[in-house]
Amino acid sequence: MKSYNRIEYLPETDGFLKQLQLEVNSYFKRSSKSKYANLGFYHKGLFLLTLYISFYFIFLFHSPTVYTLVGYILMGPLAILLGLNVAHDSAHGLASKNKTINSILLRTFDFLGASSHVWKARHVFSHHKYANILNEDSDLKQSSLVRIFPSDEIRKANRYQHIYIPLLFLHYTFNWLLIRDFKDLLERDENGKRKIKCSTSRWFEIVLFKVFYFSYIIIIPLSIADFEMWQILGAYALMNYAAGITITLALVPAHVATTSKFPLPDADGKMAHSWSHHQLITTTDYATDSKVINWMMGGFNHHVAHHLFPNISHVHYKKISPMVIKVAKEHGLTYNYESSLFNAFVSHFKLLKSNGWEAWNTKLNPENQ
Repeated sequence: MKSYNRIEYLPETDGFLKQLQLEVNSYFKRSSKSKYANLGFYHKGLFLLTLYISFYFIFLFHSPTVYTLVGYILMGPLAILLGLNVAHDSAHGLASKNKTINSILLRTFDFLGASSHVWKARHVFSHHKYANILNEDSDLKQSSLVRIFPSDEIRKANRYQHIYIPLLFLHYTFNWLLIRDFKDLLERDENGKRKIKCSTSRWFEIVLFKVFYFSYIIIIPLSIADFEMWQILGAYALMNYAAGITITLALVPAHVATTSKFPLPDADGKMAHSWSHHQLITTTDYATDSKVINWMMGGFNHHVAHHLFPNISHVHYKKISPMVIKVAKEHGLTYNYESSLFNAFVSHFKLLKSNGWEAWNTKLNPENQ
């Protein structure tokens, strides 16, 4: 597995980022707004959390009906929406100027069964620095069953990845909660050092939160709720399937589509472009005019703005995205965009087929290139 001691981007020479920063700063100055989250952020977070907890207690204490069962299943998508809309901004320190508030809200991940410590390390300190770079972007690490990067090794099973990937999507949160957090904690670099630093007390804390989550989400319902065991376990599986679909709807189109580039550094770790240009070529926006998508996705559909301004809360991206489009056009740069979530997913599956079926056929028959 090739990795680099250090990756360096070229200096910015065309003034794209400088001009964009001036326009964004001017917007905040004119509007007298803070770069941090607004009151609407907290209203939405409270609404989502209230729904999550309400469905839980209704499931525990209400008479068993299909409606209470559906409410329990819907806790899966609600958990993802809480992560996207609340915990994500908190990981970037943007929910509030107050670091304590950010730390508390970041614990949303732990409450929902995922390690906030691991996710922050993976997302903020890996993905944002090295988006779409093979072996460096921890967020895009996948099973060998999925070949996202065109420079990655191709395996025979990858021929059919565009067909079986929906089954993997369904198990996304199962993998995250039970396997991936621990796998990331144990991962080492070429020198044998842990990629994510984790003290003994932090390990204990992570395990404790996992026990807490599975206790309230499965063990307590099995003890209290007036449902059969198979109904509860089946509903929990459906909860995770619904959550898996929800999170892949949000995350996949932004970096894994036909519009996405997957550049590699040279042998010395030097990239062929600047940091801001890297964000443009590796990131795609989608459905930015949809009120429903904007409300649900916590700014993930305005992903270009997020990668260029990870120090600004997602509540401002709807205003910033037009500035990105304008300044990119003025500098002759491409802004990647899909008009709908459906189109974005079609693009994703085209990429999977290109990096799977078509790449395998090319490997077998190189003369047909």
